[in-house]
Amino acid sequence: MKKMRLAARVQVAALAALSVFAGCGAAGAGNDPAMAGRLAAATANIRPEEKIRGVSFSAPRREMAPDALVRASMTGANWVAVIPYAFVDPAHPRVAFDRERQFWGERTEGVAKTIEYARESRLSVLLKPHLWVRGQGWPGEFVPDTEEDWEVFLSGYREYILRFAHVADSMDVEMFSVGTEVDLVALARPDYWRSLIEEVRAIYGGRLTYAANWDKYARIDFWDALDLVGVDAYFPLTDDATPDVETLVEAWEPWSEELREVALATGKPVLFAEFGYRSVDGAAGRQWELPDGRRARGVPANYEAQSGAYEALFRVWWDRPWFAGGFAWKWYAGSPAGEWIATDYSPQGKPAETVMATWYGGDASPGTPPVLTPADLTADRPPGPAPD
Repeated sequence: MKKMRLAARVQVAALAALSVFAGCGAAGAGNDPAMAGRLAAATANIRPEEKIRGVSFSAPRREMAPDALVRASMTGANWVAVIPYAFVDPAHPRVAFDRERQFWGERTEGVAKTIEYARESRLSVLLKPHLWVRGQGWPGEFVPDTEEDWEVFLSGYREYILRFAHVADSMDVEMFSVGTEVDLVALARPDYWRSLIEEVRAIYGGRLTYAANWDKYARIDFWDALDLVGVDAYFPLTDDATPDVETLVEAWEPWSEELREVALATGKPVLFAEFGYRSVDGAAGRQWELPDGRRARGVPANYEAQSGAYEALFRVWWDRPWFAGGFAWKWYAGSPAGEWIATDYSPQGKPAETVMATWYGGDASPGTPPVLTPADLTADRPPGPAPD
């Protein structure tokens, strides 16, 4: 989530239509058939009752109970993102996945069982592969060094994505993502991604997206090959410790303009493939600069900052007809408790869960969360096993 102003702007011609696109609906676009068509496509099948009210599930280390996702459904969530991780070492960029040393919930066995449990909790599923880069975690700055490394990485990444495309198809998963924030690779090799998407389409018949980071989504040029524009929506709004909701709503304006431009230009609905805020001072600002992990020990919790940011996001986005919904980052099996969760992204057991449940239409009075075992107390996905 590195801060950059968007380097590429959508066509100036689209800007003239923004006021129509924002609030006047398809009727106002009638004088421009091309624009009307894109508008109709971007708003198709996104009635308010069909919004994706999702949570991003944090894969557990060990097999979980069948009712582990019940609490999520009680909040009104109707979707869950299931996340099989893969790993890459920049020095030896062969993609490693489905390894015995990985968390149970990240391997094919655990992914399949999680999907089964989601079905039992009446949740639709986004299967959303993530890449973890050794030494840096976040894949947004990863690119192979040499052409040989490129070939090794792209071959392994293809194998990884197609493996889970088969899982998605065999289990009738509703949506599949061809990647998450692998943006420099996506920008450097767009033809590879188009070919990969075609291969996935040949295997899997559901809806497809890609989860681009907030600062790169407008530069992705293969949205036309997908069904939704996926954005990991960690947009910096304000560095204030505890901004009021009105301030946050106003701070969304420039970002909402840019997102609207892309929706109009592509004719695709926008999905927040991830959204969320930690419960700390400055949660709605430059989130990637906030202390996390061991550095966050002793940092005081700020539940008001987190819940206010949730409230502002829903106020700005929820009623827009071209906004498909999103997935809150993140949700744990059961409901976690302990010192680490106080400043984590999870809304569980916090005022932010009440805000989310109010907008999702579920139980807005979260109960007392149970305590996880010490082995489960991880502030975020820890580094996985190094590729062999």
